[in-house]
Amino acid sequence: VIYYRTSGAWATSKTNDTASLVTRFATFVNYLFRVNGTDVVATSIAPVTGTWGTTNAPGTITPELIGVYEDRVYLGNGNTTGQRSRVWFSSLPVSGTSITWDTTNDYIDINPDDNDELTAFENNGNSLLFFKNRSLYRWKFKAVEPDRIIGVGVPTQEAVWTNFDLGITFFTNEYGVWAYTGGYPKNIGRKIQPWIDAIAAATLTSIRTSGDNDHYYIYPGANLTVGGRTYTNPVLVYTVSLDAWTVYTLADPVKFFGKYINSSSEDLYFGNDDGEIMQFGGVTVNTDDSGSTAAPIAGEVEFKEEFISNKEAKVNDITLYSAQPIGVKWNTRINRSTDWDITSESTKVINKFSVNRKGNYVQLRAADNSNSRSVIEGYVIDYTPQETEKKI
Repeated sequence: VIYYRTSGAWATSKTNDTASLVTRFATFVNYLFRVNGTDVVATSIAPVTGTWGTTNAPGTITPELIGVYEDRVYLGNGNTTGQRSRVWFSSLPVSGTSITWDTTNDYIDINPDDNDELTAFENNGNSLLFFKNRSLYRWKFKAVEPDRIIGVGVPTQEAVWTNFDLGITFFTNEYGVWAYTGGYPKNIGRKIQPWIDAIAAATLTSIRTSGDNDHYYIYPGANLTVGGRTYTNPVLVYTVSLDAWTVYTLADPVKFFGKYINSSSEDLYFGNDDGEIMQFGGVTVNTDDSGSTAAPIAGEVEFKEEFISNKEAKVNDITLYSAQPIGVKWNTRINRSTDWDITSESTKVINKFSVNRKGNYVQLRAADNSNSRSVIEGYVIDYTPQETEKKI
C-alpha cells in the first residue's frame, strides 16, 4: 500500500502492489513513477486522488531501479535472467508532458558477464553513476565508460546519497564509507572501520543513508557490537566540514530516510518498523507523538589521545573548560589502559581535578545523561616531564 499525507492524517493512494518489496520513486514530466522489481512500472499525475496507471511508462519490464538524468528516465535491473545488468532509457520529453519507450532497442547492458547485478543509480550532477555490488561505472555523453571506476559498489540503492551543494556522492558498503567527487572514490570511513567490519553480510541490503548540508548519515541495518559493546539502532554520522565521525544510537531502527519540504525548511525524517515516522535531529522536541515528556539521551565523547612525553611523565592535574556545564562526568586513562578512571564531574565553567599518575599518553572521556545540552570548550593537561638522559 502507498500512502500520502494530507491535513495531518494518512490516506491511501495505491493498494494493489505486491507486498513486502522495496519501493522506489522518481518524478518526471509532472508524473510520479514507482518501481519495485516485481510489478510493472506504475505512474500517477495525481497520487493524492489514488489515480494510478502506466502513462509514460514501459508496459512489460519490472525494474528495481529508477533515475532521471539529462532529461530522460532511466530504469535498471529487470529482476529477471538476462536483465539484471540492463539499463533502459526513455525518449526525450515531447511538449514537456510525455515520453516513450523502446525497450527492444533503447537499452545498454553494464558488463553483463561479471556474475553481478545493478544495485543503484545515482545522478551526481555531472554524470549518472551505475552501481553493482562490486563495481561502479559512469554514464556520460550517452555512453557508459567501459572501465569501472573502482572495484567496490553498494548492496542497495539506499546506501548512496549525494550532497549536490558540495558535489560529493557518498556511498557505503562492507569495505568502508566512500566519497566520490569525479575521480577515484576516497575511503573516508577508516576512523569507524570497526563499525563497518561489524556489519553482518545478511544485513547489508538493509543499510539506509541520507544527509543534510554538512552530514552523511548511515544506518548499518542492525545493531552492531564493537569492542564488546553493543550499539542499539546505531547511526554513523560523518560531519563533512570537520572530517569527523559520531555514533548515535536510537530507540527505533531506521527502515527508510526521507526528506520533506515544507513552507519554511527541508527536514529529514525516518520511518521505523512500527509504521511511525519521526523527524531526525535539528530541532528541539519536548514531547513525543503521544504527548509524553521526552527522556534524557545519553551521550559520550572520547577525545583524541594526547601524547605528552617519550619518557613517562607525571600527569599532575587536568583543567576542564565548559561554556555550559550540566553534570558532565569525566574519565581519564593513561597509556591506553582498558580501564577508565572516574575523575570528576563538571559543575562550573572551569573545573580542575587531580590525576597524579605517570604515563606517556593521556585520554579523556566525557559522558552526559541530562535533558539539557552540555557545551564543552576544551581542556588543559598539566604534567611534569621526567629528567632527560644526557649523552656525551
